[in-house]
Amino acid sequence: MRRMKSFIADKKYLLFPIAMDAPCKTVAIWTKNEKIYEFDVPIGESGSPYRFQYYAPLNIESWRGQEIFIEVEDAWDFLEAIGFSDDNVHTEQHKPQIHFSPEAGWINDPNGLVYADGIYHLYFQYNPFQNQWGNLCWGHAVSEDLLHWKQLDTVMFPEKDGSIFSGCGIVNERGLLKLPDSALLFFYTMAGGKTKWSEGKKFTQRLAYSLDGGKTLQKTAEPVIDHIADENRDPKVYWHENSQAYYMVLFLEGHRFGIFRSENLQDWECTQTLELDEAWECPDLREIPVEDGGSRWVFWSADGFYFLGEFDGYRFITDGIRREAYQTTIPYAAQTFYGVKDVISVSWLRTQNNGQYYRGVMALPRKMTLVRSGEDIRLRMMPVENFLNARKLVYEDNTCELKYKPKDTVAIQIQLLGAGKISYVAEINGNNICFDWEAGSLTVNEQQAFMGNNIHEMSILIDAEICEVTTENGLYYGVFELNPGCDLRDWSIRSREMLNMKVMEIS
Repeated sequence: MRRMKSFIADKKYLLFPIAMDAPCKTVAIWTKNEKIYEFDVPIGESGSPYRFQYYAPLNIESWRGQEIFIEVEDAWDFLEAIGFSDDNVHTEQHKPQIHFSPEAGWINDPNGLVYADGIYHLYFQYNPFQNQWGNLCWGHAVSEDLLHWKQLDTVMFPEKDGSIFSGCGIVNERGLLKLPDSALLFFYTMAGGKTKWSEGKKFTQRLAYSLDGGKTLQKTAEPVIDHIADENRDPKVYWHENSQAYYMVLFLEGHRFGIFRSENLQDWECTQTLELDEAWECPDLREIPVEDGGSRWVFWSADGFYFLGEFDGYRFITDGIRREAYQTTIPYAAQTFYGVKDVISVSWLRTQNNGQYYRGVMALPRKMTLVRSGEDIRLRMMPVENFLNARKLVYEDNTCELKYKPKDTVAIQIQLLGAGKISYVAEINGNNICFDWEAGSLTVNEQQAFMGNNIHEMSILIDAEICEVTTENGLYYGVFELNPGCDLRDWSIRSREMLNMKVMEIS
């Protein structure tokens, strides 16, 4: 039996009570004339009081003063537990300090990374209603330093044409589309057919814009690129200076991608389709500087596979070699920022976050450069300058054993330098970390990765459950997830030889 509750929208937020592990039911929200939202929400068993873990806020400011109807199948106790507030709600959880994680819910791909007016904008694939994939929206967080993030209201929600899949953001610097040059423009995939509401619809590429500094986004009515193939998705747009036009890279299907070109951001011409070895979804194409001079174009896909080549604004010609940026499988779907001088990348970390109301974390933003290594060129991924400047040295010694207990909950970076080859065993609040230089193998609990042979330098960054490790100044990069409840209150490291050990805190 369908149940319906009506109310006058006199508060800014509607608060859904989320029973995390319960089965989902379809919840529809109507005005008198039309359906405005439809979500799959986990709804618990009837009971008084109704048992749930947290509130998921939905901004209903646009309908203030109007009568709103909430419809759901046979869930009267859920309807009675719905709340209303003029203030956003927050959950109290042990969370990373400098890695973005949502208040609650599921996140995946970073979207719309753009820097404008002194603010870094991070949009992201978001399900506010449970810590599982679904109901894909665009969440939004902002930062002034790429380290400390504030989550703002969700900016785009699923609709009758589909869910809101991944995309990118740029500044309208050339004043196109009859919009001011201060406008922020966002290209994204409307994923038709992924919800009951959008059955029969296809995947298309869409455009939205913001005139208020990214706080709210206005969708345009028509696709900028119609359906091409299967689940074509994940547009990435950038300006190509030499050919004086914008280009878009787009995932098509399988291991195929398309490159499109436009001078007005509205009319797009496909100039190339290409197939890349094992690469798929979430493409990016950027010119990256080589540290000793020059630059190369790099085509990037979701798994951290990258291909070097040349790009003239029309076609990307690769050397055909698939290289790997990650030594572990946790980082995924990285994107680069628009509007910054350096090439700065952020990836989604596919963490479980057991025991938390949220699932998924964003990696520390990293500056990407290329380094000549013998006959090859390799990618270097180092923390951004703001991270380096935010560190406070609290310990340094040449020793075979380190024991350290921080006073507060902070992120910690451990740097190890060895005159010979580094090997060590570390214990961090019940988590075991071991590196064996002979095998080049780093083991974090049961997770193992190759981090290079003959390692003389290693950085270990730990922030709550996140452990990011680089060796050889960022030439090798891996991410591991620590066991739940790691609060960094008990450190020990033992090495086979004397190492220079530095401990730095980032609050």
